[in-house]
Amino acid sequence: MAEGWTASSLAEQHMRGRRYSRLDDFRVEHILLGGTQDLDGGTAVTGLPRWRQQVQYAVGHTLNDYYSLQPEVRRETPVQFLMERRWPPKGTAFSSLLHYWDVKTRVADELMRIASVNHLEDIPIKLYEQWHVPVPELSLELAMIFQLAWGSKAEGRCLNIQKFMVSSHEDVVTAFLHMSNVFCHYAYGEPAERIEIYSLLDGRRHLFDGTCVSLAESVDYVRLLAVFLKKNESPELAVRFGNRKNERTELASGGSMLM
Repeated sequence: MAEGWTASSLAEQHMRGRRYSRLDDFRVEHILLGGTQDLDGGTAVTGLPRWRQQVQYAVGHTLNDYYSLQPEVRRETPVQFLMERRWPPKGTAFSSLLHYWDVKTRVADELMRIASVNHLEDIPIKLYEQWHVPVPELSLELAMIFQLAWGSKAEGRCLNIQKFMVSSHEDVVTAFLHMSNVFCHYAYGEPAERIEIYSLLDGRRHLFDGTCVSLAESVDYVRLLAVFLKKNESPELAVRFGNRKNERTELASGGSMLM
């Protein structure tokens, strides 16, 4: 299985005269979530409320702490114990003390539920690492940060990818699906085995087979995303594939189909 393109390999590519613009998944996500982007400074400001940003930060670090442990150590380490070290303090970000405890309880319960069944004997091959790969036909470099990615045992498939959000957002879910599909094909020459996106506050899991969308469709989507980000348009004008006939299943307790 080939590794993703590294910074050094991209530097060599640039030295040969190919210079690609860069499409970062986190910048796409910030814009789709209602943020604004400073194109000169290269920074993005999310439109999410501050409490949700703080919770997302805590969740990310908790998962990184937990899955950095060896499987036998994880089995003896409650994930909520690690979450306590990362959870934001009570403050003005939350609307009330009741809101603070409600969010904390629901997120902790969902993390405990997921950790109790999630790849108990495995070690992730990507854990909060940024990976990037050139997409020559789009003249861009696609950069993605994978929260959790596991090796696939299925022939002709490369990864099991997992993303964790405080709450789901239609455009972000769709964009992540297509960007992951493009990344896997260009980095590994194979689709993902599956892509899972967890929504912690409502306890939902959006599960996609890695072949549920074609590479051509995903390349077109990423092309439009790049134009969308470059123009820094408002989130209401975000690219949508509302009429897609993807075979997608959401596994959730009492949940319905997403989108």
